[in-house]
Amino acid sequence: MAVTLESSHRYGRLSVFRVHGSPRDVGEQLGERFTKEAHRAVEIFKRELTWEPGGTMEGAKRYARKVLPRIETWYPDFLDEMRGYSKGSGVAFDVLAASWSGYSPSLGRKGCTDLAVGPEHTAGGSVLVAHNEDYSPPFEGNVVPVHVAVDGKPAFFAMSYGGLFPTIGFNDAGISLTGNAVSHNDSRVGIPKMFPPRRVLEARTLVEALEASMPEGRGSSFNNIVCSREGELYSMEGSATTFDAVYGEDGWLVHTNHYLSPKMWKFETNLHTKFCSIMRYNRARRLLKPFLGRVTPETIMAIQRDHVGEPDSICRHENPANGEADKTKTLFGSVINLTTGEVWVSGSTPCSTEYRTYRLGG
Repeated sequence: MAVTLESSHRYGRLSVFRVHGSPRDVGEQLGERFTKEAHRAVEIFKRELTWEPGGTMEGAKRYARKVLPRIETWYPDFLDEMRGYSKGSGVAFDVLAASWSGYSPSLGRKGCTDLAVGPEHTAGGSVLVAHNEDYSPPFEGNVVPVHVAVDGKPAFFAMSYGGLFPTIGFNDAGISLTGNAVSHNDSRVGIPKMFPPRRVLEARTLVEALEASMPEGRGSSFNNIVCSREGELYSMEGSATTFDAVYGEDGWLVHTNHYLSPKMWKFETNLHTKFCSIMRYNRARRLLKPFLGRVTPETIMAIQRDHVGEPDSICRHENPANGEADKTKTLFGSVINLTTGEVWVSGSTPCSTEYRTYRLGG
């Protein structure tokens, strides 16, 4: 099947911070570049602690000390990078670890919308993977584009919280990572859910990426969507203790924030909080299906701008009826072309800001 490049010349270029070196050097450079974002994330975390009954910074530090040995065993290189980030940003390592330890699991009514489309369904024969990042409004501007090349590992592009923790990305081995928050009832002390996405982006093969998305001993999990440039599409629906690999057997898939696999239904914390997720899931499927066989990045961008059900739509805006812990908005929309190694990212909500493009090998 012939592959044609999308018309990226119509989009401005995304400004991306590029970094390479040893894990410690990469972390230190990221910390220096994103010092403001690192300190802002700590302040947001302190506010989030007030939403948890009995939540304190000291409690978060104690919890982090419990999970750090598990992370050290599973991913020592990334902990070394975090230590470099701590030095570069000036955020104490124990505070940084506490912030990302999973101590404050509250997600309220937050959630994202993802689509993945294989080559048989796109206009140019490319693999397209897309994600709307819906999270707390204070994080607006704190999720930044980075191009990271750690010595001896695949280089990757990511939209990362503070430059350190990726929420979406893809690497030069043709592996992508996107995903959604799920609310499972079996959380435990273990590897926090923000760590596996980074390891997926350092995978060289699809099997490595799938293994990295669901490490044994995890304490919590996202639904990690793992795709390859060959058009293999997997939605790895995880909890702390089990998972199901939902395969895009028809060459496409959509996921939001509730479990789709019957195997996972018993792990859903409270389905009565998932009406927004259910609506977005069905709406995205309905909008995508008529275009199967001719999907382009622009097709997906239009879906990412959809306002049916506003403010709790695919393109999400703050709902004034929600309390502070539940407030959410789309921080950015993104579309990855795994075939060409290109990504498009909107500056904020897709309905109000333009998409800009970046080529990983460029």
